[in-house]
Amino acid sequence: MADSLTELQAQYQDFLQGERYNYSERIATCVDDYVQRSRTRGRGWGKDGGKGAAAAEPPTGSSSDNAAGGQFSSGETVGWGCPRVRVSLSDLRSENPLLAQRLRHDPLRHLRALEAACHAIAAEERPGYDKDDVKVKVAIAGPVSNTPSSPRQLTSSSLRQLVCVEGVATKVSSVKPKVTKSVHYCPATKQHEAREYVDSTDPQLGLPAVDASGRELPDRIINITSSVYPTKDKEGNQLETEFGLSTFKDHQTITLQEMPEKAPMGQLPRSVELVLDHDLVDRVKPGDRVQVVGVYRALTTAASGQSSTSGLFKTVILVNSVQILGRDVSQLSFSSQDIRAIRSVSKQDNVLSILGRSVAPSIHGHEIIKKALALQLLSGCEKNLANGTHLRGDINILMVGDPSTAKSQLLRSAMGIAPLAVSTTGKGSSGVGLTAAVTSDPDTRERRLEAGAMVLADRGLVCVDEFDKMSENDRVAIHEAMEQQTVTIAKA
Repeated sequence: MADSLTELQAQYQDFLQGERYNYSERIATCVDDYVQRSRTRGRGWGKDGGKGAAAAEPPTGSSSDNAAGGQFSSGETVGWGCPRVRVSLSDLRSENPLLAQRLRHDPLRHLRALEAACHAIAAEERPGYDKDDVKVKVAIAGPVSNTPSSPRQLTSSSLRQLVCVEGVATKVSSVKPKVTKSVHYCPATKQHEAREYVDSTDPQLGLPAVDASGRELPDRIINITSSVYPTKDKEGNQLETEFGLSTFKDHQTITLQEMPEKAPMGQLPRSVELVLDHDLVDRVKPGDRVQVVGVYRALTTAASGQSSTSGLFKTVILVNSVQILGRDVSQLSFSSQDIRAIRSVSKQDNVLSILGRSVAPSIHGHEIIKKALALQLLSGCEKNLANGTHLRGDINILMVGDPSTAKSQLLRSAMGIAPLAVSTTGKGSSGVGLTAAVTSDPDTRERRLEAGAMVLADRGLVCVDEFDKMSENDRVAIHEAMEQQTVTIAKA
């Protein structure tokens, strides 16, 4: 082990306390925001600064209304389960390149040291903030490398490393509380007994244990504990679980799928499972385009609890930071030459004719249809009136014609121009597959929402070929999405 926890913490503390990036003030602001938000959410601090042991963690799903867009400025608290400070990896790379590289390749040890350094600074700036075992957590701002990865690029070489992945959230589970520490009372001996739990998704798994003074114990490695509640103590006396004194954390799993426009031709989009804890839960909805930073890990046990005998392991990403990406324009970049060409074209009177001729130039004629496709790609102006009325700005086009009149070719050309486009055919599409489906998770048997083509192509283009071959029931399902811009799910 190259550096102990104390040495790593000292290096990160020097970086955070440097005057160049002023992270000390950001951490102090983060703690102040957390205290203020806790008061407004009903977890107000008492006169003595304490809140009681039962309020050690937020209620399930409590952070749903503070996920304002998923983007947060430096020093702003995310959620109210715990203060979370955003630390930019580019700042650390410019200040200490070697330390940033070691953080990428051994993230769990370094994240623990970085959070310990943030906790020391917060305790110095705001004494007494950790009275209820609340610790500052760190959100690493991506991308980790030059460009964000996709789930397809995650291979065995990425295991145990810090990764930055972009994709579309297709399945989102409900938020469940997971026990981290249980307290049991023995009526016979009048004694309390505490037990801590570590599972395969715990970030501390495999690291040396830390004593009360903050020093690592190299001879004690944190391993997976049994998830069974104890019912008797060593002498055989009955135990009662004190749920009010036990500690829980919020837990959620999300399936992140490769973006449709980045999937190779002829192959299904790959997906990866994300594990979110604490204040990161309930921030992502099905269909959201997100960028996550986390640790890519292989789980040590199978879903049934038995060790794997085939040598294959389930892989997940232990998420550290979540950022919702903009939907309007998917990272389009324009050069100065492109901007000059756009401005020169905008000064001409026949702009619409030029745009119409530019759509599928290899197809002769169909000038009016080409102009209609150009207007659809540009779309109208979306309006939200003061009384709550929503006026859609999207244009829907139905092309009807004889066979071999280039209908599908015009459709393909529009798909090639649009930044986000999803293609489907009428015969092979069901109403549920186009809108959204309620599926059952095989592991937990809980219902979860799965996004369809219409939801995945939000703020984009959906191309349905052979529309007349669709059944009447399936055709009605997409009418609501075209007219009202909403998808309603009615399922018992």
